[in-house]
Amino acid sequence: MLQSELEKKMTLQPHQKAYVQRASFSREGATVYLGHLDLMTCFERAARRAELPILYSQGYNPRPMMVFALPLGVGIETRCDYLDVSLDRSYDPVLFAEQMNACLPEGLRIIRSKEIPEPKDSIMSIVTTATYRFEATGIRAAMEQAMGMETLIVTKISKGKEKQTDIRPLLLKIVKSEDEDPDSVEFFASAGSEKNVRPDLILSSLHTFCGMEKDVADNTRVIRTGLYAGNYPKVIPIDQAKIRKFEDFANN
Repeated sequence: MLQSELEKKMTLQPHQKAYVQRASFSREGATVYLGHLDLMTCFERAARRAELPILYSQGYNPRPMMVFALPLGVGIETRCDYLDVSLDRSYDPVLFAEQMNACLPEGLRIIRSKEIPEPKDSIMSIVTTATYRFEATGIRAAMEQAMGMETLIVTKISKGKEKQTDIRPLLLKIVKSEDEDPDSVEFFASAGSEKNVRPDLILSSLHTFCGMEKDVADNTRVIRTGLYAGNYPKVIPIDQAKIRKFEDFANN
């Protein structure tokens, strides 16, 4: 047997049955300045300290099997993001949340969890839409102006190269509120692996095209308030995606 074939055989292991906890979490305070890899490390260490029966990936460099729905940029708060945690046995969701929260740093918190059947698709692949709330002086008027424009061309840097991108089709709808606070606005935007718009690009467009002062745009409070699956406007919260049909949700 060739060495390469032997190494491949050594890494091939029987499928591990996973009991998946789909957990929603929030982050605020100092933890908003964690990068995505550091955030992953926080959750991995909390799971180990809580002595949860985590499943590990197979091969030469085993890692805890945790998958986040959508990476959070540095400086962005969240009220309801999601991650899937694979365990080697069935586990009480309430106990899972309590044990994780006892070991997570201040600012990170599991809101709730539920055990789901082992999913065929990664949680990352089902995210299509997000809601964000921006808080800054005059932000609502600037966002409404942006929504009324045909194009919003911004410069996006990818792999060290600059690219001109129209983000207007990715801004979907402003959420109506009772008070219509001029310094706060919540909206739907495309998100996920296929179409995604970063909050910093949206704020850059508000400065470039909508008259927002640069220092105001740079210091806008950004909060991700929800993640959804489905085709907009027929979307459903990620933690309900395996329970109800998109059409049922949209018609309620």
